[in-house]
Amino acid sequence: NNKTHALLAARAQSTTAMPSATPSHKSSDPAAGKLFEFQAQLPKLPVPALSETLPKYLRTVEPLLSKEAYAQTKRIVEDFARSSQGQELQRRLEARAAEPGRANWLEEWWNDLSYMGYRDPVVPYVSYFYAYKDDKLRRKPTQRAAAIVRAAWEFRRQVASRELGPETTKAGALCSYSYNYMFNATRIPKLPSDIEATYDLAANEHIAVVRNNQFYALPLVHSGQLLSAAEIEAQLDRIVEQADSSAAVPVGVLTSDNRDLWSDNYRLLSEASPKNAATLERLQSAAFLVCLDDARPVTREEYHRVFWHGNGRNRWFDKSLQFIVCDNGKAGFLGEHSSMDGTPTCRLNDYILDQTLHGKVDLGSSVVRSDLPAPEALRFVTPPSVVRAIEQAGQRFDKVVEQHQLRVLQYEGFGKDEIKRLGFSPDGFVQMAIQLGYYKLYGRSRATYEAAATRAFAHGRTETCRSVSSESVAFCEQFETATASPEAKLAALQAA
Repeated sequence: NNKTHALLAARAQSTTAMPSATPSHKSSDPAAGKLFEFQAQLPKLPVPALSETLPKYLRTVEPLLSKEAYAQTKRIVEDFARSSQGQELQRRLEARAAEPGRANWLEEWWNDLSYMGYRDPVVPYVSYFYAYKDDKLRRKPTQRAAAIVRAAWEFRRQVASRELGPETTKAGALCSYSYNYMFNATRIPKLPSDIEATYDLAANEHIAVVRNNQFYALPLVHSGQLLSAAEIEAQLDRIVEQADSSAAVPVGVLTSDNRDLWSDNYRLLSEASPKNAATLERLQSAAFLVCLDDARPVTREEYHRVFWHGNGRNRWFDKSLQFIVCDNGKAGFLGEHSSMDGTPTCRLNDYILDQTLHGKVDLGSSVVRSDLPAPEALRFVTPPSVVRAIEQAGQRFDKVVEQHQLRVLQYEGFGKDEIKRLGFSPDGFVQMAIQLGYYKLYGRSRATYEAAATRAFAHGRTETCRSVSSESVAFCEQFETATASPEAKLAALQAA
């Protein structure tokens, strides 16, 4: 299946930290373009009434608690509902939502608690990946990478010019705010919370490339003209040849570490040499990162492992977009999750695949200009203290990855059409399959998180669906009852 899951004013010439609250584009603003044409019309995320929130909370926790624990929880909730504290907190929340210029009352808290302030490594815990279909026209890895770069650059142009239209559903347009964090963006480790940095698109027309743990900056515009796919391929060939003939300390693995440790080591790396700060700036300001891996994965598990985390060294996990191409032509994408969710990058990757797999991508001239400058090697100064930090980060990465399993089941017995024919929502059906599978293994139901989009609201991102309900628990129990009839099991599934 091809389907693969901001500063709203002009972006500053230098790095800019993610704001806690920024007003939406006004539709009368000529700079808004198509991408933001409906932004001012988006409703604000509502604040649920306390009379709605508390009963919903009780319904959510009831199937997860014993009768005694639920009774105690219910008493506490009822006391809170009657208390002046509950009323005052609700009043403050509503006042926050009504503040002039605040686009979304949840935004700052959500970004900090769920992402920037979350201190576990972004890989394997936060970032997400897509695996691409094979490109039968481009088996050579640098040739495929060049086509991906050209397609991604065209998407970037449409984002920069705002001519890209907003995503829409039957209910209307979705918020486009996060597109401002798609290109030329990176997460930067800080204590106690990280920040997101963005860079001016017009001033930074280069990409970053990593091969054999060595980073390069590759300008995509030369003499005012965008490099053709043939020229990008030739430049990538130069990088592969140079990187494979030398070795370097794998600085990139530092980005795989616990965020507090990485914050300390980021400062250590930056202060080790003035050159390192400039190298970091060049890497972080790149439009995106292309990872040319020497791996040759074959099975789904193998190439999913590569795109999920790889060896941890040939990456810069803080970059918003990483396109990964293996030596056998397998390709995929890794997204840094802190400032952007899966739907915008899904759209980006769908576009890239549609362009490259169906002969739509504009490859430019087949002539390679002879005066192209060599790609710029981004070399870090690594004194012993930095080398030790890199070795320790690598050990921690390897240990964490070894603790994780990955298995892929491609089920072909039936799909969404058959599920719909049977009268079920495909999502609800699969969620109940997950619940039943866990119940079969462990004999009970646990709190389960399913993401739901809130981009129908200004500056919306995601929220949490709680898949476990009293009905889902009853379904699992009924299904595992030996004497239950098929009709009883079906009724329980329908209720869940």
